[in-house]
Amino acid sequence: MIKNCYLLLILISLASCKNKQQVESGDNTGNTIVDTASVINDTKNNLNIQTASISEIDSSGILMFPLSMGESESDRASSYKSMPNGYWNIIFLNSKTNTYHLLSENKMIIRSYNQKYGSDNTERISQTKNYIFYSITSDDFDKDKKLTENDPTYLFISDKEGKKFKQLSPDNYDVVNWQYLKSVNKIVMACKKDSDKNNKFDDEDEIAIFEIDTTSEMGPKEVFSAEFKNHLKILFDRDWKRIKK
Repeated sequence: MIKNCYLLLILISLASCKNKQQVESGDNTGNTIVDTASVINDTKNNLNIQTASISEIDSSGILMFPLSMGESESDRASSYKSMPNGYWNIIFLNSKTNTYHLLSENKMIIRSYNQKYGSDNTERISQTKNYIFYSITSDDFDKDKKLTENDPTYLFISDKEGKKFKQLSPDNYDVVNWQYLKSVNKIVMACKKDSDKNNKFDDEDEIAIFEIDTTSEMGPKEVFSAEFKNHLKILFDRDWKRIKK
């Protein structure tokens, strides 16, 4: 009797796995179980892939398709969270070989991808020869289970085929400004730190300067030493402290 019950439980488990395939997706805002069969086959859960924008990179035949996503109307409320301004991924298509891939499999909001030397929008990417730069939110810094404008924006980089995608700026710092230095293959970044630990990046927070060599595997390092920054604070206090009357 016990043996028969055990076999029955195994059969039920196998049937359940067959009828409802599930994938666990890890991201920076927690693990999510995805019912893949429901996403693809359920008519009430009809997602629409939207790739309205198309751009070619340097007449290379490599095309970029930034992704947004629409949801078919139904009688029930929307199943999905509203997305902040930006894209949730980018498809890269090599039109010569007809091969394509996503920029990343990780959860993120692509605030912008620019074809410039820096965040001041002065130089075209065709002059950088090798790189595409992205401003991306990927960490739920304030732990509200969402990716919003209150979370840090990181600087990412890829090659012009959308490969070798990686983060350049340090974790838990919001990138305020950056500049690519072609002569030394370095990027210098102004990054805001949550100095007062209030889970916000505001005008009262300190801005640190980091640099990273785009040809090296080493991570970003802060440019100005702690001793030098302390010296700046002492000078400011000496020259600008309010005099009590």
